Amino acid sequence: MTSRPSIPSLDDVQRLLDASRPHEASRLLAALLAVHPDSAALHRMQAMVLQRDARPADAVGAMRRAVAIDPANAVLRLELGQVLAAAGDVDAAIESFLAATSLDPGLARGWHLLGALFYAARRDHEARGALRRAFALSPDDPAVVRGLAEAEYATENHDGAIELFQRLAGDGSPRDPGVFLRLAQCHRRSGDPLRALAIVEDGIALFPDDASLWLERGWAQEALGDAGQALAAHRRAQALRPGWADPLAAALLLDGSGELVAKAQAQLTSAGLPRAEQAFLHHALGKRADLAGDHGEAAGHWQAANRLRRDVDGAFPREALAAQVDAAIAHLTAERIAERGGHGCADERPLFVVGMPRSGTTLVEQILSAHPSVHGCGELTGIVGIAQDMTAETGLRWPHDVARMDGAWLRERANRYLLAAGRRAAGPCLRLVDKQPYNFLNLGLIALLFPLARVVWCRRDPFDLALSIYSESFSPSATYATDLSDIAFVIGQQARLMRHWQAVLPLPVLELPYEDLVASPEPHMRRLVEFAGLPWSPQCLDFHQSKRPVQTPSRWQVRQPIHPRSVGRWRHYARWFSTTDPSP
Repeated sequence: MTSRPSIPSLDDVQRLLDASRPHEASRLLAALLAVHPDSAALHRMQAMVLQRDARPADAVGAMRRAVAIDPANAVLRLELGQVLAAAGDVDAAIESFLAATSLDPGLARGWHLLGALFYAARRDHEARGALRRAFALSPDDPAVVRGLAEAEYATENHDGAIELFQRLAGDGSPRDPGVFLRLAQCHRRSGDPLRALAIVEDGIALFPDDASLWLERGWAQEALGDAGQALAAHRRAQALRPGWADPLAAALLLDGSGELVAKAQAQLTSAGLPRAEQAFLHHALGKRADLAGDHGEAAGHWQAANRLRRDVDGAFPREALAAQVDAAIAHLTAERIAERGGHGCADERPLFVVGMPRSGTTLVEQILSAHPSVHGCGELTGIVGIAQDMTAETGLRWPHDVARMDGAWLRERANRYLLAAGRRAAGPCLRLVDKQPYNFLNLGLIALLFPLARVVWCRRDPFDLALSIYSESFSPSATYATDLSDIAFVIGQQARLMRHWQAVLPLPVLELPYEDLVASPEPHMRRLVEFAGLPWSPQCLDFHQSKRPVQTPSRWQVRQPIHPRSVGRWRHYARWFSTTDPSP
């Protein structure tokens, strides 16, 4: 009796793939598909074979056929997303991952992949939401924990990121220098550079040749006001990675010696230097030229820097900001605020310093923080986080659903914010100063959370303000800072919204022009302290002697006595930047 020949199967295809014989696997699959054209499993396997054969478009087609046969299969949708992502179609991949998680909300891998793709696409808040879902389903998966930690860091939820990175550290002695780096960055950016310095020094003890850790050490020393130690750390980082422009640019901002200028100019001509690093070098060289009085050279460097940043970070979405302002004006009326006004936290400690960056917000915080009854919190992200978490936690959209806001939820989040704001206070204090400039967008929410809060609105000549923003190296998210017309647009939207807040909110708002403050410091300091509801303290006059950490680009200016040298600075650059009027 002769034996019956075996029938080829998917297992045979897999064995051929495992043996690195994709062409044979493909032929066998074709034969199987001719017999079973409606098999989703066969089309799925064909997609895998085509991927191995470096045929991404054909692989997508095969996976789409598999999904069409079995559209309710969440795993197939997930795998289609992976194939699409590998083929470079990010939007379609996201759509497929969303479909998979909709079909199976308990699919942890689906949420993880969705979050990772959002993160890669720089859609950080969406990434955080998806990765939080993945973490809730799979809290012990190190890849999920790391992904969520990075997303929390990217969205400036530093406390949440710290908890997750500490989880990754395990016994407190991580063997990954990246964990040391992120923990240090989180502590520094949340206002504790001393803790950051301790962490980064522990990291350097284990990884003495890690340039990123040395650069972070330099940033922590800058926040603490130690320029000498900061410069030494930046130079060490540059020596360890000579081709890395960031530590060289950081050193150049502290030391304009000919040696460093020559190094920076030479590095700009080196092949393969990433555009973001080129931009940082141009910003630093522009600063040195400005200090030397060579305004033409400075303008050229800043223009080059911002063109490069524009290429890397993309254009500024004016429509999104205008829509946000329009929504606030439409939904947060005096009547709506009054209706919901009794649901917040009756704590009069919060004082918010708002305005455009580079408008004097750091100076105001430094003056107030010199008062013995005040704690300067730095640029907190808590208010932004409350607005962002509202939909996820309550199902309501801010500000559109303000009339339906739950008072208990508002009070709980207000109390959580206060705990974070006062965590590093030296002792009991009467005022907690949050100087997040962009909170001008969130004053309606602040009025609901803290109806007894105070607001200082820092203002500055729009021409000086625009130049100061344009000449700084801001974070990649501040895409408006790379274009003078976009800066003018944001200044205008800020002024429009602030006038609305002044008209509808019960919060007291002090307008403080930078030019008035630097022209007559003491009277305006006294006015500021009085507005804060505090008795005058002569210590406010000596704010520049404070040893408190400062994170912003103004960290060196606010350690000097007040001077008016920056007033009218834009006139030096009028011939290069005369086409845009930033006046609101």
